[in-house]
Parts: sequence; C-alpha cells; structure tokens
Amino acid sequence: MGDILALSLYRHGKQTVKLSVRKRLALIAAAQQEFIEHGYAGANMDRVCERAATSKRTLYRHFASKEVLFVASIQAVLAEQQAKLQIRYEPSVAIESQLKAYLLAKLETIHEDFGLPLARMVISEFIRSPALVGRYLEKFDHHDEQLDAWFAHAIADGKVKALAPTVMSSMLLCLLKGHLMWPQLITNQALPDSLGQERIIDDILDVFLNGYRA
Repeated sequence: MGDILALSLYRHGKQTVKLSVRKRLALIAAAQQEFIEHGYAGANMDRVCERAATSKRTLYRHFASKEVLFVASIQAVLAEQQAKLQIRYEPSVAIESQLKAYLLAKLETIHEDFGLPLARMVISEFIRSPALVGRYLEKFDHHDEQLDAWFAHAIADGKVKALAPTVMSSMLLCLLKGHLMWPQLITNQALPDSLGQERIIDDILDVFLNGYRA
C-alpha cells in the first residue's frame, strides 16, 4: 500500500492500515503540524513523538533524520493533493468547462488541509536555510503532468494552438497561482468567496484562451 492511500485511510480513521504503517503516517501527520507551527529550525522531535503517540526510537527507525522527515512531510502533502486531481480530455465538452472544473478543484487542494500553511513555512525557511529548502521549494511549482496531457489531447483535437503543452499548462497555472495562491501565501490576502473565485477563474480562462485557442 502506497503512502498516499495509506495516509488517506489513516486521516479518515480506517483500521485497515498495518500498525507499522500507521505509526509512520502518524509521524508524518504530527511532523506536518510541528513544522507548520514551529518551522524547521524550531521543530522538536520529542513533540513530534508526543503528537504521534510513539517513541523517538520508532521515529528514527522510519526517518533517519529531521531533514528526511521534513522532506517526507512535504512530499506527502503534494502527493495527496495530486491524487485528488483528475482531468481527462472530453472532446464533446467545451474546453472552458473542462479547464474551469479542474482549476477550481486544484484551487481547493491548494487551500485545504496543510497545503498553504506548509508552503508558507517552506518559503519562510528558505530565507534562513536556502541550501536545505531550495531543492524542495520547486516541488510547490512543479509541472502538472495531467494538465500537460490534457493540452496534448486538445491540440490533437484542434481546439488549442499547436504549441508545447508544458508551456501552456505552466502559463495557465501561473495565472491561477498569481491571483489565487501567491497573494494569500505571501501577503496573507484573504481568499475570495466561491463566487469571487469563479469570476477570477472565468477571467483567467478568457485571457488564456484568447491567446491559445485554435
């Protein structure tokens, strides 16, 4: 069983996860909260063990160091978010509707659970420890392979211009994050309500498709 499915079961209180896996996932969940509240430098492994109701010996059996646990915490959030997102090209459905549904779902994953708080912590730690955090910060802005594939199909169907799918997906996500992630992440700007989010995404798609529609 992969960490992502196991973590989902663990968060929902399912008892089908093996004890050793439950302990590992409890440590990841506890570490996420600890890193968010105290940052990397201030995170205390004794508190992590207390939150996870396990021993330090168990912690270091699963994670060789604080850095390894830090990386696992970030990767678990990102992978869990990605597992919730699905987009499959549908030739009979308007491309605006398909992209809007996906962007709304992606926005929800960014702002739910640990997503934004953990990203804020990583960025703040980058200022103090760029060597430690730099190689993981890019994970928050990595390519969306599902969206890349969607654009490849849309190109083949003649709905968007025959340009690089990775460029198009990157451009679209930059527009989304520039309006509905980075202002909240950097300046603590309030996220608009659901109607406001939809209006902004509609405007983003109008601008985007004005340039990329075939």
